[in-house]
Amino acid sequence: MGKNYYEYRGVDNAVYARVLVDAAEEIRFDQVKPFVGLSQVGKQVESSNEAHYYDNIPAVIVSSTGADTINLNTAGIPFDVLAEITGQYYDAETGMLVEQERNPAYFALGYVTQKTDGTEVLVWRLKGTFTVPEQTSNTQDNGTEANGQTLTYTGINTTHKFSANGNKSAKAVNVDTSVNRTVTRESFFSSVKTPDTVGGTVNVTGVGVVPAALTIPVGSTSSLQAVVIPQNATTKTVTWSSSAEGVATVSASGIVTAVAAGSATITATTADGSYTDTCAVTVTES
Repeated sequence: MGKNYYEYRGVDNAVYARVLVDAAEEIRFDQVKPFVGLSQVGKQVESSNEAHYYDNIPAVIVSSTGADTINLNTAGIPFDVLAEITGQYYDAETGMLVEQERNPAYFALGYVTQKTDGTEVLVWRLKGTFTVPEQTSNTQDNGTEANGQTLTYTGINTTHKFSANGNKSAKAVNVDTSVNRTVTRESFFSSVKTPDTVGGTVNVTGVGVVPAALTIPVGSTSSLQAVVIPQNATTKTVTWSSSAEGVATVSASGIVTAVAAGSATITATTADGSYTDTCAVTVTES
């Protein structure tokens, strides 16, 4: 049986999202927003292979991979989007873009490309920065020629490491829809997808109880909140328990009731992973 050969062509559905948190314990992104029309996406990867010699023999190959340089040919970028992705200033009331010293941030970039057989490949580049785009303006004439913009997205590895790819960081995920027939554009770009979330299940990695300490008088109630990490975890269910119900009880929704003077520890436990955190409760005489 012969092999099928294909190339890539076409690019559309460009979206982006700010990277809010990228740390060992979690990675979190802002809401996904529409970007701008793309005409071309080109990628260059900094990589090298070097042989190390022992006894005059090339015995070990040391390989390294650096940043990705993504060259984007776009339509004219709206000023509000341009200001956000390049760390400049935009005033919506006056429609004014102020070109100034940049305050850059990291963004995820998503888009769709296709194989020449028509199969879609869905892409999320997870972390990078945008350059200020190049722009050329020509004298207007009666022709149809117009100018878009060119900017560069420099993609780097995340700090966060993902269990799906062997507890390693990542620069991008690419999903072949001829293999994964359950994924859709709508689901893939509804939020930024990582190696751990392409399959649809986002595992809990921790929980925090807010507040961490509470002092209330006998007969009163107060509410605790369990913040499940990551924010987009599939299962956010927690159970509450008290170490001393004669002092303070806690409901299934985290409402603490002060019963008698003393101290108690209220614990939240996640249904996924059994992660815990506590609140130290002190009950005083009313």
